[in-house]
Amino acid sequence: MPEKKILIVDDDRDMAALIKFSLTAADRAFTVAFDGVGAVEKAFTEAPDLILLDVMMPKMNGYQVCRLLKNDRSTWHIPIIMLTAKDRDKDRFYGMSAGADDFIVKPFHQDELKEKVDSLLAKSATAGKACPIEARVRADEASLLSKVNSLLDKKLQEMTFLQYMIKALVSTFDEDRILGTVIGGITTYLGYRHVVIFMHDASGAMREAVSEGYPRDGAKRTFDPGDNETLSRLFHSKEPVILPGRMLDLSSGMPAQKGQDTVRQQALIPIIRREEVFGVLVVEGWMDEPPFSEERVGVLTTLAGQLGLALDNAHLYRSTLHLSITDGLTGLFNARYFYKRLDVEISRARRYKHDLSLFMMDIDFFKGFNDKYGHLCGDDALKHIAAILKQNSRETDTVARYGGEEFCVVLPETGAENAAVLAERIRRSVEDTPVDPGCDSPPARLTISIGIVTLPAGLSSAEELVRLADKALYRAKEDGRNRVCVHAPTQP
Repeated sequence: MPEKKILIVDDDRDMAALIKFSLTAADRAFTVAFDGVGAVEKAFTEAPDLILLDVMMPKMNGYQVCRLLKNDRSTWHIPIIMLTAKDRDKDRFYGMSAGADDFIVKPFHQDELKEKVDSLLAKSATAGKACPIEARVRADEASLLSKVNSLLDKKLQEMTFLQYMIKALVSTFDEDRILGTVIGGITTYLGYRHVVIFMHDASGAMREAVSEGYPRDGAKRTFDPGDNETLSRLFHSKEPVILPGRMLDLSSGMPAQKGQDTVRQQALIPIIRREEVFGVLVVEGWMDEPPFSEERVGVLTTLAGQLGLALDNAHLYRSTLHLSITDGLTGLFNARYFYKRLDVEISRARRYKHDLSLFMMDIDFFKGFNDKYGHLCGDDALKHIAAILKQNSRETDTVARYGGEEFCVVLPETGAENAAVLAERIRRSVEDTPVDPGCDSPPARLTISIGIVTLPAGLSSAEELVRLADKALYRAKEDGRNRVCVHAPTQP
């Protein structure tokens, strides 16, 4: 069995000797560096199987060494355990952000050290080593420091970009704006011209939600995740997948034809909401665009995560808004929204000199119906009436449950005559359509009374308009119910 090479990096020579003594075994060889520059040089020239890296060192600290090694094609795969005597939580955060694989606080327990080293050595023996990230740098001090500064600048740019994107995403609950913000960020700031976001549709397939850089032929791209092994793997693992060339044909979701070598890579990033993949961000990297380095994939993955969170928040906002303005039993608008909408329509009718009608309706003898058949059947009757109102109203109308067995309909740009025609049609439909009360009872017939008012000259109060419609409704009931009554304006 070949020896495992372990690089120990610590400016404290006694500590380096203690670590070596703790890990000594027949199948292990050790090399030691006492500063950051020496650590990088030995990592490049001696190809260790594992690095134990102190944080505070001369010339380059452990975070800088770790970030540099994890961004070089020849050393990115080497496991790194960071050692520090400082505050655990803070150093763990910075160490892991730099790419460290594990973390140990000094003074350490020898058993803990051995366990972590054994685990990472076993893992590194089976890990692939063919994920090039960036070109190899020269191992002289000036070049290394320049490289570290370049990496830090790039990291700052990426963090600034993500902060900007997160701020933009949380500023809106509009899904189209959210998707457009992500597409625009990727094309404008990350430098990729071809981007598609797929989302689950009602059938369970993935359908294009938004795209940039492709011909707009009117047809939305779709694919079935089960039809492609790579896509199935992405949905199962919930991890990004990097494909060479244009392996995914964005018109069908199946492997593309050969000859499309202008595309260097495709990055498929899952969009996750509540632990489930409900979308895929597909970014094509062409030959003249930035390659998909490990950190670049990390940026796209973070962005996809924020996209999933923003879309989930937008969905929750819509659901909450819907619940706040909707009657839970019938699905119609509630009285609160009715008054808000009526105020808007009155102002609009006054501004543009349009007609506006309102009718209030009440189910006749509904208490007796409830007493005879029970409240559950009464609820079914209310839903039955609501369905008839929906079927006979326009998109511009506002249909609401006012309370109990009372309903109301706001009719923009509708005069008294047309409102009466609609009200009569609804009245007949209710009378002619029985309700099944269940319990082996015969179908039960309901009737309704309706009062109508058309916006009089000079009136601008929603409450006053409702009062006039109520007066007409009361007269319909006094006249025998199951009828429509139109409010007659007072003659001057």
